[in-house]
Amino acid sequence: MLREVIMESKSTRSLLGQRMLEPPKLADEIIIAQLRANYDLKSPALEFLPLGNDARAWAFRVESASGACYLKLRKGEVNEAALLVPQFLRRRGLRNAVAPLPTTSGQLFARADAYALTLYPFIEGKSRWDMSLTPTQWRDWGAIMAAIHSAAIPPSLTSAIPRAAFALKWLEKLARVEGALARGRFQHAIAEEMALIWRQNLAQIELSRRRYLALGAQLKGRSPAFLLCHADIHPANIIIDGTGFIHIVDWDETTLAPKERDLMFFVEDGRPAWTTEAFLSGYGERSLDWLGLAYYKYDWVMQELADYGERVFLSRDLSDGELALALGEFARLFNAGDVVDRAHRAYANLQASET
Repeated sequence: MLREVIMESKSTRSLLGQRMLEPPKLADEIIIAQLRANYDLKSPALEFLPLGNDARAWAFRVESASGACYLKLRKGEVNEAALLVPQFLRRRGLRNAVAPLPTTSGQLFARADAYALTLYPFIEGKSRWDMSLTPTQWRDWGAIMAAIHSAAIPPSLTSAIPRAAFALKWLEKLARVEGALARGRFQHAIAEEMALIWRQNLAQIELSRRRYLALGAQLKGRSPAFLLCHADIHPANIIIDGTGFIHIVDWDETTLAPKERDLMFFVEDGRPAWTTEAFLSGYGERSLDWLGLAYYKYDWVMQELADYGERVFLSRDLSDGELALALGEFARLFNAGDVVDRAHRAYANLQASET
């Protein structure tokens, strides 16, 4: 089976830029031993890939006698839905979903100390970051997302998938970050720089939070339909192979939510209008809920504030290089055309739609 395996792009661009320049604090020998024991790989060799924008996850290309695979290493608990959902979709005929390869015992991941190891096909191709899609590919992408959103999920799987809780997810983490900011006892100069940028943009942060809470309350009151969502379907998470086929990777954030949880990546997201038009023509539905879109744009803002703030103010095991990258990504959030600006524009569209 492993001879058929192909996986992700060699691109090193993440959602907002490069990150994770250093491998995890786990010896290659331990990883290789687990690959041999759990996947029966012969003579596996590791190549660290500085991919992604998750401080708790690392990527490797694995070469063995059976061919190439992609290894994702994650520290901490495993999100079961991230493994089961793409497997379910592939079994239902959606070949675009990249699912994990089973271990010799049929499990979807293995353990190495505090890390979970998940092996995937290695797709020789480019991420959406590194290429422009044709109108046909945009339409195909829309059709793929429609298939995901319309998937009939059995109760046994539904119970494993997180369900969106409006205006709640990031508040606890954000409160910890702001507590560290208020204490003002910073461990390094990078934290001091982030604190300065945070205070300079406090009005934008507070406005975003107020709108996030208000829109979340409104959306909850509407009792919207909950569908299967990828929930992180940005350009780095689709890979185009040499035939033009679209592969969807990284299902870590998969959730049950209104369709706008995914559609917010395609509408008013800084791309030319024709891409949205082509995508929606493939998706097959033109009715957009601007309340849901605006809410999820602000949800993304809250996520970024909490994530980068946690890395810089609260993490104790990141290198100076990783901290500097987090600072740079955080500073860009407030640039024209970036996530804060896009959230405000979606809010303006919501206001216009209600007049």
